[in-house]
Amino acid sequence: MNLKPLFNNFITSGIKSPDLETLNRIKVLNLFLLILAIGAPLLGIFYFFVGADFLFYGTVIAAVLWISDILLLRWTKNINISGNFAFFIFWATLLVIKWNTGGMSTGSLMLLSWIWNAVLILMAVFITGYLGGTIWTTVIFIETGAVIHLFRIGYQFPTLIASDISPAYSLGAYLSGLLVILVLGFLYEKEKDDVADRVGDTSRALVESKRYIDTIIAASPLPTFVIDTGHRVIQWNRALQEMTGIPEEAMAGKKVHNALYADGQWSLADIILEKPDSIEERFSESIVSKTDSGAFQMEMHFPAIQEGIRAMVTVAPIVGINGSIKGAIETIQNVTNLSGEQYTLHESLKQAVERSPHPIFAIDSTGRINFWNKACEKYFGYSFSQMAGKSPLTLVAKPVRKSFRETVIKVFRGGTRTGEEWKYYSAQGEPRYVLASAYPIQAGDRKSKECVVVNTDIADLKSRMNKLERDETEANERLKSLNDEYALLRKNLATYIRGKGAGGFHEEPDISELKAEMKSLKEEIEDLKKEY
Repeated sequence: MNLKPLFNNFITSGIKSPDLETLNRIKVLNLFLLILAIGAPLLGIFYFFVGADFLFYGTVIAAVLWISDILLLRWTKNINISGNFAFFIFWATLLVIKWNTGGMSTGSLMLLSWIWNAVLILMAVFITGYLGGTIWTTVIFIETGAVIHLFRIGYQFPTLIASDISPAYSLGAYLSGLLVILVLGFLYEKEKDDVADRVGDTSRALVESKRYIDTIIAASPLPTFVIDTGHRVIQWNRALQEMTGIPEEAMAGKKVHNALYADGQWSLADIILEKPDSIEERFSESIVSKTDSGAFQMEMHFPAIQEGIRAMVTVAPIVGINGSIKGAIETIQNVTNLSGEQYTLHESLKQAVERSPHPIFAIDSTGRINFWNKACEKYFGYSFSQMAGKSPLTLVAKPVRKSFRETVIKVFRGGTRTGEEWKYYSAQGEPRYVLASAYPIQAGDRKSKECVVVNTDIADLKSRMNKLERDETEANERLKSLNDEYALLRKNLATYIRGKGAGGFHEEPDISELKAEMKSLKEEIEDLKKEY
């Protein structure tokens, strides 16, 4: 019989939560209650043999209450209620034991048993957080004040422990308390390592996502470049190298080449970073379309490229997760050849499109597919012979068919559309999520037009980015939580133990290394976010 699933169900109270932090605290609380429920009767047996029958019954009752708290946690699923109930029983049991074993007496070694109050504070911080730890620290301070008052008025505390075993009992209580604190210290260290692992996963996801996007841009058949907020080129793809004759090595980290200037000073990408509101006014006659996200498409002439070309330019700001501008991207689609005539898909672009890793198809003036590249065959699962002469709407999901039709109509009227999010279905019925751009191209008969649709798969990218945002939020919250918890422990625990005069605890715990590591992790996240 496999007992592992049963034990796992026990320590998680049957809770299946995606919140790993909460689930971990529930596991720790259940194990803490289980250890107390087992350990209390064993301690009670010791009290029974030394003649402290009252403490024997008290520890047995406490064990029963801790068992009931395990059931309470499974029933309510509320870690704060169950945790505070467990800590109340723990505090009350400690109070009764110290009161009746000489633990309140001045000059007695039994004062060493107060180390267990530190265990209570540590567990309260770990299980219930900053507020719970503060409340229980306050309770301990009030208890200490009450005991001091009783000392001053001369109250005689009872002791049920014989004087000949009192030193051994006292040191045993002290050392066992230190052992538990050490275990809790390892528990906090494990939490810190788990956070570091999650931050590392987040960093790797950021790097992987950036590499994924860089690969898409580099492999795109459309000439494309990307600049950062300092107007430095950070992407200059192969298609743009072939168009301009300028290698990527010559442009990396530099200003955009003047061959791509929209005016005498800047490219459109530079302008959209500095003065986006001026584009409509300065280039009103050239604008073909614009979007609410700030992207523009316009027809422009570049006399310094080749022998002068007419191009369809798309430019858009790159926006980060927090809404800030991280850079700009610009694509330049050559729509004229050297003699001034428009390119056709079936002549000048056919070979380049056929080699493209992106699924690209063309729609003729009757609304039927007349071109279907190899990437389409692989991506959708249909060969060109199966799709030739058919409506592309057979691929498009019903909710986006209206948007698809409107886009194609606008393209045939001379416009260009970019950044369209569509959902297709493959031959196997599997959904395909894409970011699409549609362009007007002169047909092979040089009389009619065609609509070329360039599709970029974004299913994996969207999944990566959603996971990245969740991991980043979780890591930042956990880092803040650990910072607060360690600050509380440093302030309260060190002060408490020094006040009790326990040996080996005269200096505050040094958490400078932890804080430095947390700061480094935060800076790494911020750097990667800025880079992305």
